[in-house]
Amino acid sequence: MTLLDFANQYATTVGASPGYREQLLVLVRRLPWQASDLTVDKIDAYLTGALKHLAASTVHNHRRMLSTLRKAALRDGLVDECTRPIRRVKHSLPVVRAWDHGEIRHLLAIASQMPGGTARCPYTLLLPAWILFGYSSGLRLGDMLEVRWDQLRGSTLAITMRKTGQLHVVVLDVPAMQAIGSLPRKGPKIFGSLVGRSRMIVALRRLIKRAGLAGSGKYLRRSSATYAEIAGIDASGHLGHRTPGMKRHYVDPVLLALQKRAVPSINLELVDQS
Repeated sequence: MTLLDFANQYATTVGASPGYREQLLVLVRRLPWQASDLTVDKIDAYLTGALKHLAASTVHNHRRMLSTLRKAALRDGLVDECTRPIRRVKHSLPVVRAWDHGEIRHLLAIASQMPGGTARCPYTLLLPAWILFGYSSGLRLGDMLEVRWDQLRGSTLAITMRKTGQLHVVVLDVPAMQAIGSLPRKGPKIFGSLVGRSRMIVALRRLIKRAGLAGSGKYLRRSSATYAEIAGIDASGHLGHRTPGMKRHYVDPVLLALQKRAVPSINLELVDQS
């Protein structure tokens, strides 16, 4: 059995989410292996070679997925036991960067004057609505494109997220509701009936460059998570993560720290000078 067929079979057996299956298949397509090639030596050799041209964090994720597939292959009797563990891949998490409210306001100002648009909606309406909806909801780009008008119940949205396959409920704020209310209704989807994925990615890239900001459209999700934490809302629940620790990949620690007071200063007048 090819590794690709085995990975597909494993994903189906465990009921993997569409997002995880996609990541798994992207990895195994790199490897022209059979399932029986999931040996510790072969995995170690791949990881060592991958570290020469891929980020350590990416290779760390590859290690995790290959380790999972190896365990499944062991259960199925496709590979032999090995007492030696798979080599470790050391990596450090980068400091998360999000946009603060001032930067988002600047982005909105530029978006409201953005030339062009799609056949169904000018960017002057589409991009501000995307920014406000993305910030309020914290949804991924793919999920935002799939949101339908009939999934809204007032300002509350209930969707099944593509990456996890889990039901997720979002409460939208007033600016987001007002912004999408100004969009033309050309189909069942709020954004997906107006623009496609690749067009949206290109438009956001152009907008961010025009605004002179660092980052990408993913910064909206990070900003949403960070300001949720600042407001006392757990970012994991807000983003729909099943693993609480995942929020460390989205919360900007600098923005979070700026909202906290410094510890009380020492009253130096009371220091004994003797």
